[in-house]
Amino acid sequence: MNLNLTLIAQAIEFLVFIWFCKRFIWPWLLHKIEERQKQIADGLAEAERGRSSLADAQKQTEVILREAR
Repeated sequence: MNLNLTLIAQAIEFLVFIWFCKRFIWPWLLHKIEERQKQIADGLAEAERGRSSLADAQKQTEVILREAR
């Protein structure tokens, strides 16, 4: 068994693996990460809108209670 040939073959195999990952897996992975970031940002925006809506509802409740008294 030739050690140099084995090392060269492993290096070539590793380069092919890196090329494959860069070409096919990395773009898909980045797309999924960006999709998830957008989903999280949308969820946080909705939570903030819900929080402000709750504050408005509490103010309206106080006004209605004052009017009722």
